[in-house]
Amino acid sequence: MAQDFEFYQKREDCRNLVLFIHGFTGDAEKTWMNANGYSFPKLLLNDSTITDNFDIASYNYFTELLNLFADVKEKARWLRDLIWKKTHKKERNLNIDELSNNLSSHFRFTLEQYDNIYVIAHSMGGLITKNLIKNELNQNNFTKVKFFISLAVPHQGASMSVLGNLISSNLQISNLNPVEHFINELNQNWVYLDSKPTTKYFYGSYDNVVTKYSAVAIDKIEKDIIAVPEDHTTICKPENDNSIVYQSVIQLIKEQLKNEKLDSVGFQKLPDIENSDLDKEIFVLKLIIADIASESQDNAKELFYNAEFVRKLFNSRHDKEQFEKLFTNIRQIYKDSYDKFLADKTVNSGMLLSEVHTKITEQDSLLLKSLIPSLQNFHKKGMLHQLANDQSNDIWWCKEKQLDKEN
Repeated sequence: MAQDFEFYQKREDCRNLVLFIHGFTGDAEKTWMNANGYSFPKLLLNDSTITDNFDIASYNYFTELLNLFADVKEKARWLRDLIWKKTHKKERNLNIDELSNNLSSHFRFTLEQYDNIYVIAHSMGGLITKNLIKNELNQNNFTKVKFFISLAVPHQGASMSVLGNLISSNLQISNLNPVEHFINELNQNWVYLDSKPTTKYFYGSYDNVVTKYSAVAIDKIEKDIIAVPEDHTTICKPENDNSIVYQSVIQLIKEQLKNEKLDSVGFQKLPDIENSDLDKEIFVLKLIIADIASESQDNAKELFYNAEFVRKLFNSRHDKEQFEKLFTNIRQIYKDSYDKFLADKTVNSGMLLSEVHTKITEQDSLLLKSLIPSLQNFHKKGMLHQLANDQSNDIWWCKEKQLDKEN
């Protein structure tokens, strides 16, 4: 048996790890190695952002199709180790829950130096990862897995495992069965699990083992689903740097890294020079016209500044689509409150502004949930004022809608 971990890059001071986890009957070599003799983990080293910020490793665990094969393999290993006078560890096919427990122990001790682990998992390896995340969050409210790339993972089970159960008592095959208890319980727990890591779901358009339906987990939140023209075997073996799988994985890792760096920055205080520059912005004039308190105006300026700061960082087409969805929903939240403002004479402009801010907070993880995880509640409040700053948007804090008041 190969070592549990094979490192392709390892440094003593690195705190981030990209970890590859193979699937059923796979291993670090045959799962990730393409026909040209290049492995997916080694291909990642071609990108300078990856090499500058991450160590890279693959994880090995014992998995054989039939228990008979496992017994034969064990006898061969026993004989080899006897000849070479090595200590022999008899292995067998373990169920997914136990495989998850073993990997969790490795996270705690073998991989102790890493604070952030990005997992790229193929097939059953994704179920091991998913079960590990579920167990760790339920038990400790914490997991080192900060990013999860799911490559053709049978989240709803694999129908071929039903046939496999007829020829083998392998617990791993049983765990993959879509009608068995394990898959259904894991899915139910996953749906209601809080603080899950960002997950990207890949499926192969030519995959006859794991269907598009099965390759995407059941969840309450919007999911990012990536289709690639691959089958169940080739999806984890990109041919070169031009492969869609390689290109998309690299981009997604970079986006996640950018998100985490933004998280570490947190709320941006408004510099004095920026404060004076904002005084002539349309959204500020609208606040002045509505006689909004100066303290609330200052808060709105800081929120706007933070929203502008984050929008400059996220400018890909995918990011822009996410921003547009948020702008649409924030505008509707405002419109609902403004209708109430028009109908209720006891509601003043300050109360209207406060109510919209409150509703944005309440909807932060619901209507305003975004696939850009670093967007915080204060960014979304700032987006409200970005809307107000655009003359094409009808965002006002009073009934008077003219920018002609002296200030």
